[in-house]
Amino acid sequence: MDRETQKFWRQRRNEMLKRDRRARPTGGSTVTKALIILLVLGWLVQNLIPGILAPLAGSALSPAIFTILSTIMPGSLISLLFVGIFVWIIGMSIEAVSRPWQYVVIFFGSGIVANMVIAHFGGAGSALAVFGLAGAYVYSMSHFNQRGATQWALILLGINVVLSGFQMAILAGEVTAFVVGLALASLMHIGS
Repeated sequence: MDRETQKFWRQRRNEMLKRDRRARPTGGSTVTKALIILLVLGWLVQNLIPGILAPLAGSALSPAIFTILSTIMPGSLISLLFVGIFVWIIGMSIEAVSRPWQYVVIFFGSGIVANMVIAHFGGAGSALAVFGLAGAYVYSMSHFNQRGATQWALILLGINVVLSGFQMAILAGEVTAFVVGLALASLMHIGS
């Protein structure tokens, strides 16, 4: 390449980098970090100071309160680590293509519906909202790579079937969260 061509492509590259910097969200991963902090707080309450929830058990609102709280209570420490890493990786991608309120609606909406389904089957809910984020991620990814989105969804489903120990209540909750997250992302046009 001659010098003029090199100069031209260097200018184009610099223009693209400037445009890319302006297009990035300024908040970074604020919602993702807040959700991870909520998950850690939920784990702390659930495992270290469970007595704090005892006064809520007798109230008329306790089923609704526990359904909402179970979206941020991952259970064990290992579950907290997996859920936190998953929220970090997938959540940042969702946050980049959505507004903060959309991200929160997908997280809590899918988690609440999934926990209601798992309770219907007689299981105990946990932080199933991450599967809603996975559904939203697959929806947003399908705009760019339909085949990759389908493969990712099938791999995720296969892994979770094995990790759930083939328990119907857990599988129903996971699939419900995934479908609700996918539906909410579709309704709100995430990534479009």
